[in-house]
Amino acid sequence: MPSPTKSAAPDKPSFLRGLFAGAIHDALLFPFPDPLERRDADEARTVRRLIASAHAMRDAGLIDSARFDAEETIPDETIRAMAEAGLLGITVPREYGGLGLSSTGYARVFGEVAAMDASLGVVIGVHAGLGCKPLVLFGTDEQKARYLPALARGETLAAYALTEPETGSDAQHIVTRAEPDGEGGWRITGRKHWIGLAHRAGVITVFAQTPTTGRDGRPAQRPTAFIVRPDMPGFRVVGTVRKLGIRGSTQAELEFDRCAVPADHVLGQVGKGFSVAVNVLNGGRLSLAAGCAQGAKAIVGEMARYAEQRIQFGAPLASFEITQRKLSTLAAETYAADAMVGHLSAALDRGDVDAALEAAAAKVFNSELIWRAADEMVQVAGGRGYVMPYPYERMLRDARINRIFEGANDVLRLFIALNGIEGPAEKLQELGAALRKPIQNFNAVAGYATDRVRTALGSPVDGVDVRLHGRLLHHKRFLEKHTAELKGAAQAAILAHRKKIIERQLVTERLANMAIELYARSATIARTQRLLEERGEGACAHELALCDLFCVESGQRFRAQRELLGGRSEAVDDARRAVAARVRAAAGYDVSDAVLDRGGAEDGTAENRTADDDGARYGRAAASTSKLGA
Repeated sequence: MPSPTKSAAPDKPSFLRGLFAGAIHDALLFPFPDPLERRDADEARTVRRLIASAHAMRDAGLIDSARFDAEETIPDETIRAMAEAGLLGITVPREYGGLGLSSTGYARVFGEVAAMDASLGVVIGVHAGLGCKPLVLFGTDEQKARYLPALARGETLAAYALTEPETGSDAQHIVTRAEPDGEGGWRITGRKHWIGLAHRAGVITVFAQTPTTGRDGRPAQRPTAFIVRPDMPGFRVVGTVRKLGIRGSTQAELEFDRCAVPADHVLGQVGKGFSVAVNVLNGGRLSLAAGCAQGAKAIVGEMARYAEQRIQFGAPLASFEITQRKLSTLAAETYAADAMVGHLSAALDRGDVDAALEAAAAKVFNSELIWRAADEMVQVAGGRGYVMPYPYERMLRDARINRIFEGANDVLRLFIALNGIEGPAEKLQELGAALRKPIQNFNAVAGYATDRVRTALGSPVDGVDVRLHGRLLHHKRFLEKHTAELKGAAQAAILAHRKKIIERQLVTERLANMAIELYARSATIARTQRLLEERGEGACAHELALCDLFCVESGQRFRAQRELLGGRSEAVDDARRAVAARVRAAAGYDVSDAVLDRGGAEDGTAENRTADDDGARYGRAAASTSKLGA
């Protein structure tokens, strides 16, 4: 899956970026979006029909997760049934035979299918999202007419070949090359791996470096997107890989040996493939976040049912407070995850905001939620959680990939923080231009001016006057307080590390965690306010309890991250770096065994240490950490 990159709309406002500047953009959050039924009743009916079709497929045995997992494939009859139901044409415009769903509609359908079976979610995400979207957004009229109708009908599948063994999913630095063949066409040479559906696809978007002219007028290499078919000479599927989870979906390794691609199969412009790559990212992260939110709902339900039925020590597991803690926390976090999906999908449909950071935050939060939920389900199920034929161990295996797909969460946290602090950095005159260059090298997005925006959630902002229900005012005050603290922490980090902030990933990770919590809390408050306005307090007791619990626990997590940025954090981080340096140098743990060996490691690494080496390596860290209290 593609890695994070710069936003496609740097001149548009961003709610999350505003938080780093101490501003809460009320107009970007309130009122919480209408449900799809009110925004587009026809599309809502289509979405409900598609969801019903997926459920009917499961009831008919066409969606069988245990079978998909055991056989490590999805049968052709299941793919045909998905095509007949219209599930493979959901992103293709109606004029080309598809359903042309909005971002909201697509995310909702994807989420439902992914919650039923994670591998089927991958099929839809690769085909309808990554595979079809480049053609929809960048294809010529001829290219669309030639390929989209067949893709919408499911007569062939689409794939997206970016990831490489050498560079991963870094679109700017791929090593696959495409050279002009002298007759107007191209010859592609290189390898791609972990490409979903590639062994079944008839249309593959392939990225390769092409010779162009740089801004300085000198020759340069820039990525270009190509439409490749498996019948083109020089294309070969090397094989497929076996995986920890999502085993029903198949990822393949591809080889291009001077693969012949006609001139009319360039997708977009030569040298502009980076734009093709980045424009599918936000939608991909939204759909993944939606799948994780729907999956978490399903796991909470399964956990509740199991815990009521399972008797231990003479009582149902659900009667024990530890189980109740698991259920309540997961339910509250799922409520927040769902709120982020609702806010983000509507924002992407409007198109008047830059939602790149929000999409990254929702992806990080929701993918980590589904992992915790699956892990807790295994724990509650005990021995049954670890063995077949119970589905719980498969849930855990399937959930793990979400923290890697659509940009690894570690990298997305850096993306959020480095983009978020660029605006505050520009306002600190002593840093200014010195910080701009390294952040831009990390695919930064220009900050949105927040001069006209007040930090109080209840203040009139951009013409919006937000009046919160009394039950939410306490959460609002802490949200404002914590937003101001994020701004202060960001400024302190900028001043402390200056242009080296890009290297201080332990610091930027904490800033990102703080911002993600604030976005999740903001969306939760906005959604709860909307429900209170529509239903009244008496009908929203459960939603209010979920909001209360999430806001309190989110605040605790926020404070924990803020404290890690306090005065003692550098000493702890120094110790981490020192220990990591020793482990790297020794290529291992490098400590004698506590039971069998008191004099040194058997491989000799421990004896080879010298006091001088250890002193040089650990001196600073030891001096710092010795001053730390409990």
